[in-house]
Amino acid sequence: MGFVAERKALPEPRAGQERQAAGAGLHARDFAGRCFLFLQGPASPFAVRLARALRRRGARIVKVHLCGGDLVFWPDRARLYLGRLEDWPARLERLMADEAVSDVVLFGDCRPYHAPAVAIGRARGVRLHLLEEGYVRPGWITCENWGVNGHSDLPRTPEALREAASRLPEPPENRSPPAEPFARRALWDIAWHAGHAALAPLFLRYRRHTLAHPALDYVGWAARWLDAPGAARRDRAARARLADGAPHFLLPLQLEGDFQMRAHSPFGSVEEVVRLVLSSFARSAHDAARLVVKRHPYDTGLPATRRMVERVAREHDIAGRVVFVEGGDIDPLIAASSGVVLVNSTTALATLQHEKPLKVLGRATYDMPGLAHQGALDSFWNGAPPPDRDLVNAYRRVVLARTQLAGGFFAPATIGRAVESLLARMASDERVPA
Repeated sequence: MGFVAERKALPEPRAGQERQAAGAGLHARDFAGRCFLFLQGPASPFAVRLARALRRRGARIVKVHLCGGDLVFWPDRARLYLGRLEDWPARLERLMADEAVSDVVLFGDCRPYHAPAVAIGRARGVRLHLLEEGYVRPGWITCENWGVNGHSDLPRTPEALREAASRLPEPPENRSPPAEPFARRALWDIAWHAGHAALAPLFLRYRRHTLAHPALDYVGWAARWLDAPGAARRDRAARARLADGAPHFLLPLQLEGDFQMRAHSPFGSVEEVVRLVLSSFARSAHDAARLVVKRHPYDTGLPATRRMVERVAREHDIAGRVVFVEGGDIDPLIAASSGVVLVNSTTALATLQHEKPLKVLGRATYDMPGLAHQGALDSFWNGAPPPDRDLVNAYRRVVLARTQLAGGFFAPATIGRAVESLLARMASDERVPA
């Protein structure tokens, strides 16, 4: 089974609310002759607002819903794909040919339905607008044309990075970006999953990109909320241990289901990362040094994560030197640290801005001489050099100019800024050579 008849659109609202977000300096026919294929976007109204702005400027829009959640934030016309994942590439190839697709818009290039779209799009020479949350946060979204995170085509050597930066102006300021309240983001996420669950009988063959069932995540969030007073007490005690000024290194954990772990690292679990880092720290770090392990802000398996870190620390006889921090701002921990070890995280950019030594365990665009320690992990704990300030500035300039757009996905004001920024980028994007 493949595509079924298009779902009819609801009447489009007046453009008053979106007029400002429609792209300053763009004209009514800027996208005439272009056909934009939209796949899955973030759990927010961002994608439909972008599509409407494109349509008002002459573009044709083709939207494919892959599951019930996709319908929640897209009341406009769309096609439903009810077939099997293994049949998806052939159906997609035919759709791109039949509709003369010129542009593909999607969020997250590693999702099982998106990876074939990227490959087919490249082969056909269409423009790819690959979205992700900002490499620089808050106030930015990511849009790349080849791949995101470890798939990015950003320069991978200091020489190429400096040369690219030399041709770019100073990056724009993005002061005081509008807030994106977590409560709204959570409600939109719940709405998306409610739509997914309600229409699951229609999309029986859909395969989700997450490892854990959403219901388990929601139970975890409820448990975290109930445990918030206890977590605050534990964090006060943990930070008090750091107040004596003894040197510490920082290990920010990542989510096991994040594609930064699944696609851009050699690790199969967070515990593998913890075991590698703690064993190296026990073996090679100075006895006076501490290791601060910071949980991921969206980790809903918090008790299990904390107990796992404590267990591994005891196995290596360094329980007294490992400090587990559950919440709060990570920036002060970076600023006070002697260095940061991570897999592949936006924390790296803050580390580079603070000019702290950085060790990367996964595959990342900033893992190069002059930015990150290139020696073995055991050699990182004693005398790893800080990053080169000029190279850090070059990296930031290139990242902001080539991949970052002002705005966000999870609040009306930030969505408006993101749509405006992305329209201007799309108007200037050239086709990718096949």
